Amino acid sequence: MEVASKRLEENAPGKFYVTDACNGCGLCFSIALQNFMYSNDSSYYYIYQQPIDEREEADIREAMSVCPMDCIKDDGV
Repeated sequence: MEVASKRLEENAPGKFYVTDACNGCGLCFSIALQNFMYSNDSSYYYIYQQPIDEREEADIREAMSVCPMDCIKDDGV
């Protein structure tokens, strides 16, 4: 049975977030540098800043599409 991934506490409040399924590969950071940050031990990434414009939102959506762990989510709120 698959265990549901949890939203990381470090995520900035808002609709985009990263779950604890993140393996720290860094693809998201390379695509949307302004929105993602890595943990102190660099083992995972999280949403540091929610998008402030359409370009940043597009970057996050691109990161979502290439994330190998499928751990970048949009709760739609």
